[in-house]
Amino acid sequence: MSDLSHPYRDGYRLTPQLKAISHNQIITGTPQQRERLISGKQQIPIDQVWLVEKDCPLALQNDVLSFLKKLVPDKTTQANSLKELAPQIAEDFVIHRQEDDRDFMSFGAVMLPTGWRPDEMIGKSFREIHSPIPGMKLNQSESLVDAMIHSGPFERYVWGVRFSDRLNDHPDQAAVRWNDKQPQVCIKLERQVTVGFPEHSALLFLIRQSTIPQHEIDKPALQKTLRSMSEDQLKYKGIYRDIDALLSWLDS
Repeated sequence: MSDLSHPYRDGYRLTPQLKAISHNQIITGTPQQRERLISGKQQIPIDQVWLVEKDCPLALQNDVLSFLKKLVPDKTTQANSLKELAPQIAEDFVIHRQEDDRDFMSFGAVMLPTGWRPDEMIGKSFREIHSPIPGMKLNQSESLVDAMIHSGPFERYVWGVRFSDRLNDHPDQAAVRWNDKQPQVCIKLERQVTVGFPEHSALLFLIRQSTIPQHEIDKPALQKTLRSMSEDQLKYKGIYRDIDALLSWLDS
């Protein structure tokens, strides 16, 4: 059995659920897990947009680059920019800034997204980015951004049910549906870590994927959580059309 987190056991939560971690807990994952992610980055379609930028000062980019090069355990080459570094490390990453009275996504190197397009989110506020999530309360989003810049680092997990173990779930990829003849179910996890750069009024989001394989899923816990979710939430997660078949499988 793996040592992966199983956040669906705690139900479907819409609050940030930020957990403070130490500096040496920022980067995780076994060498094998990290190699799989780096390999997956090399296989994305050539026309997939993964690098985006809007008003991200070079000094901030260089400080993030220096931070990541010192911290990540992967064997990187002499990367001289975040663009060069991104395909060489397991994590995808986003830089979010505050400026005057607004916050916005300022930089993104997201090669293995889960159902979203980085080019549609660049320049948007934290509130705007998360507004499509049904039931999520965003009235304190500006205060949350401020806390992530000036405190932490923090860790949180986002999860979803998938019917394949592929890493790249960019919206341009055809959705993998339930297969009655040969069901394949896994839990896709995103470990999201925030690191503040208060001298730049900015924060770094690190996103590392992993999957809980079919034989390790806590079926009763997942079934209970899915039954508690609304129709809109199941649609947002992309499993509404297959929910009856999935629940029957979990009950078997």
